[in-house]
Amino acid sequence: MTAMNSRQRIALFNERNVPAGGVCLSSFVLVRNGRDVLVGKMAKPEVWIDRFFVGEKFAPDYLASGKYLLPARHLAWYESPSAAAQSILRDQVRLRIPSRNLRLVDVQSHVRGDVKSSKQPPHWDICFVYEAKVSARTAGRLKTPPWFKDFHFVPLSSLSSADFTRGHGDVLEEAGLLSRR
Repeated sequence: MTAMNSRQRIALFNERNVPAGGVCLSSFVLVRNGRDVLVGKMAKPEVWIDRFFVGEKFAPDYLASGKYLLPARHLAWYESPSAAAQSILRDQVRLRIPSRNLRLVDVQSHVRGDVKSSKQPPHWDICFVYEAKVSARTAGRLKTPPWFKDFHFVPLSSLSSADFTRGHGDVLEEAGLLSRR
């Protein structure tokens, strides 16, 4: 066996070797009622920054876009994607769903930016996409949390990736649930 050089011994991704544009680990929950999916628009960006880990410099743009978001957030340190998904349901959507009714449906990796650019270096998103099916009765009892507006179920067939901000439409598109219009 030949000796490895120092570059080969370093993992491509570790605490000292992160892409210049950063890395986000996120969980998304597709709350479904039949063919409809739960969406909302951002209200109170300060809550999104403080509780759901949205970057301070981005939240005002998401609010101003007037576009939909899926229930989602970045993972906290040492939090598993499934624990984040449960937290999204409980704390963001205010819905109690047993963990056995929450299932992982997709894992995605998106890289945006230019590897040759110091102004727009690449950013890497790793997205864990879960699905939680709810009954019509549960869907009808859902109340809009203060950090959302226009919070309701929408037929997936009426949406395109352009209807979403924060790349959430891309997540649905990658999962094969939306087409680009």
